[in-house]
Amino acid sequence: HTAFAVSGSKLTQKLRAKAFAQLLRQEMAYFDLPENHSGSISNRLSSEALSNQELLGARLGVICEAMATLGFGILLGFVFSWELTLIVFAYIICMFLLAFFQIRWQARLNKCSEHILGQASALATEVLHNMRTVKQLSIEYEILQQFSHLVNQAFTVRRNDTVISGLLLSICWGSQPFFLYILYWIVLVRLESNEMHDKDTLMVFAFVTFAFETLRFINTLTRQMGSSLSAARGFFDLFDRTPTIDNGSVDGRQLENFQGQIEFNQVEFSYPSRPTIRVLNKFQLTIEPGQWVALVGRSGCGKSTVIQLLQRFYDVTHGKVCLDGVDIRDLNIHWLRSQFSLANQEPILFDMTIAENIAYGKVNPSLEDIIEAATKANIHQFVISLPQGYETRVGAKGSHLSGGQKQRIVIARALFRQPKVLLLDEATSAMDSYNEQIVQRALVQAQTEDPNRTSLTIAHRLSTIHSCDVIHVLSKGHIEESGTHTELMQKHGLYYHMYVQTTIE
Repeated sequence: HTAFAVSGSKLTQKLRAKAFAQLLRQEMAYFDLPENHSGSISNRLSSEALSNQELLGARLGVICEAMATLGFGILLGFVFSWELTLIVFAYIICMFLLAFFQIRWQARLNKCSEHILGQASALATEVLHNMRTVKQLSIEYEILQQFSHLVNQAFTVRRNDTVISGLLLSICWGSQPFFLYILYWIVLVRLESNEMHDKDTLMVFAFVTFAFETLRFINTLTRQMGSSLSAARGFFDLFDRTPTIDNGSVDGRQLENFQGQIEFNQVEFSYPSRPTIRVLNKFQLTIEPGQWVALVGRSGCGKSTVIQLLQRFYDVTHGKVCLDGVDIRDLNIHWLRSQFSLANQEPILFDMTIAENIAYGKVNPSLEDIIEAATKANIHQFVISLPQGYETRVGAKGSHLSGGQKQRIVIARALFRQPKVLLLDEATSAMDSYNEQIVQRALVQAQTEDPNRTSLTIAHRLSTIHSCDVIHVLSKGHIEESGTHTELMQKHGLYYHMYVQTTIE
């Protein structure tokens, strides 16, 4: 039993590691599916893996012992009375079929229950990550009602599970006395006709007793076996899934002298989770090496989608995206993403130190380079004013910092990587006007220091893109007009009206 327990723990460890590695391989569309939200995945890695360990550990040793005892008893029974043993064997087959049905039933109910509990876990995770918003809106009661409703649904499924299990166990255990009565009657008839000896009868009844105890023990484990089967099927489905964009692939080209040219050629795209809504429609865009290009437009026109397609988080529906004339689907995925740095409108920080967040993903980073990037992002003075300086932890999702401070750290991270292509998606939206101007000057200076760097900016505040080489105005998934700030203002088109409205606001 000890060997089975150790091997079960080791197998569970490998199962979790392989499942997590497989999750990291999946494309973004996989995580957009409702059944693959964070709560469901966390539940899969914890409780479902533990469910497998419960069956594959010491309990598996007990099951193997019981099956060996049953097999030995059947062989022994055939030696002394093969006729009676066949009758007992037929009953055992019926009980195993009943157990098999119960295991399949348990697996189906467990899958439904785990799905509901995954939703409850996702809700709890989301609430805990956004507790300040929950408190501010005073919606604790509504959240509790939602969580209780999901827990009650899971309870209903489990209750049905318990009723069905009790019914099947009662059939199994209740049928044994009737079967023994029939068996005793057959033995008595055979004894009266001198077809059996007394000692053979005792051996057969000893075998029947062992067989029934083994069946009773196995039937008590059918619930756990059903749960483990459902959990194992979920893991095997994940292991067998081939991602449409394999993030673990080492295949593909690496451009030796990447210049920074970007081209979107007649691109059409719809998100896999919303296939009927076309986000980009025959989108055509060319960015030359070293250009600083801005994309502007109303919310939902496809600006951020352009950046996601460029990093190949998704593949286009039609058309192609090229770097230096090469389709990005032919490029090595890790090399491709290493050419970009992104400062997003929703700054993402990890529960690490400020220095670790700025240099995230780099091995043995230089403190001088970290300070240089932080200085350009206008966050250095704030950092050194802290008691622990760059060793200050930022909290979960940067909860110890303000929105502007988090965004400047994200910009510092983007500048630290010294990318060939710099992507800025509303990167200064959470800053006050003073810090925005300082960071904007830093970004202009960074572009001037490396004239070969290509920059793509998405901006809502049109005042931040006056210095861009080209401004493209998006509308309904395609470019409506293009030009410099001065040229677009002279056209009195969509950009002009957006700029006037922004100025008034």
